[in-house]
Amino acid sequence: MRFANILGAWRGKAARASRKRVQSYRLTVFSANPRLDRLRQHLHAELSARDLRISQMRVASAPAHDSIHRMSVTLQCPPHLRGALNAVALGLGRHPDIQRVRYEQLQ
Repeated sequence: MRFANILGAWRGKAARASRKRVQSYRLTVFSANPRLDRLRQHLHAELSARDLRISQMRVASAPAHDSIHRMSVTLQCPPHLRGALNAVALGLGRHPDIQRVRYEQLQ
């Protein structure tokens, strides 16, 4: 009986530790193209295909027509998928409509 209690406590501690390891990141894409619909769909499909879960997506239009438009995606990324996040960011940087890609780890 005592061993079962110790084992249960250890399992709970391991589950809490694995939840802590999942980090939040914000991926921000800057584009001069005001139509971010296709880019939003492409990014959603790319992240979903790599098992990266989006928790929030924001699209901010620029005030002037020829200004920079911004799309921010907040996502959860476990450590073993960090390489996939890097690959997505690098791939987006090669897209012709995108001027700059930035991602950062959130607290």
